[in-house]
Amino acid sequence: MRRLIALLSLSLALALGTPAIAQESAASYPSKPIRFIVAFAPGGGTDILARLIATHLSKTTGQPVVAENRAGASGILAAEAVAKAVPDGYTLLVGGSSPMVFNPIVFEKLPYDPLVDLAPVTILGSYPIVIIAKNDLPVKNVAELVKLAKEKPGALNYGSAAVAFQVPTEYFATLAGIKLQMVPYKGSAPAGAALLAGEVDLLMGDMAPAVGLLKSGRVKALAVTTAKRSAAMPDIPTVAESGLPGFDVSLFSSLSAPGKTPPEIVRKLQQEVAKVLALPEVKERLLQLGVEGGGMSPEATAARFKAEIALYGPIAKAAGVRGSQ
Repeated sequence: MRRLIALLSLSLALALGTPAIAQESAASYPSKPIRFIVAFAPGGGTDILARLIATHLSKTTGQPVVAENRAGASGILAAEAVAKAVPDGYTLLVGGSSPMVFNPIVFEKLPYDPLVDLAPVTILGSYPIVIIAKNDLPVKNVAELVKLAKEKPGALNYGSAAVAFQVPTEYFATLAGIKLQMVPYKGSAPAGAALLAGEVDLLMGDMAPAVGLLKSGRVKALAVTTAKRSAAMPDIPTVAESGLPGFDVSLFSSLSAPGKTPPEIVRKLQQEVAKVLALPEVKERLLQLGVEGGGMSPEATAARFKAEIALYGPIAKAAGVRGSQ
């Protein structure tokens, strides 16, 4: 009996001590290097954002923050690696719309659940999709594109480098009442090359590759998908301005931790990243990249994931979009 009482007392003491341990960990966090696992290849928008934040987070926390690219399988490789990592706040996923929203929609089986096996920390930044057309396509804006597509049902195609572009494009087509044929490419670079070569009529891409393509003078921008014009390219109208009022679609880059990371550490991470995003030099760089800075709470981040899964799920299903690794 005494032994049983002693064991129960020890269990109670440990249980009562757990919050104190978590708080102490959060108070001293970080005490060693942090690793960002980036779900995409070097040079892309999310990679640039990850390295920008890592550089400044190293300065503000006093600990090295290194970025490691683990691209492939629509972000599944990186997301799975972080989901299985030690939940101590030192191995983090820099992912985005693909691994957090679109993969759960288009893949029948995933080795992770973005809201269970991963703990949302914050949104790092949001950015529009840019609708770009080859120069000889006889349209100057989205209204003319919709008119042409209705005159020639199914004749127009678009290049897409990921389901994160394909599903929003199908959403646009559904609201506009048109049909566009998707041509898949393994990355933004080959999709852009295909547009320049005239192999596709349109390209739905993010801001970083769009800027380079437009500078070539061989393609033209029709619209951005966000509710407001991009500060990086203010001359490009929005889809909402061009005949689809209320249309507002943006992709995002986000930060997540392993699912069982103590909430106190998740909260501190979010606060530290929000400080970095508020730095004048970081805000200026984000403006150049066409990225709207984030920093929202873990709860708001999780809410965005859920809302977008609910929005795009039926669209993907109706369009028959399926993921492939």
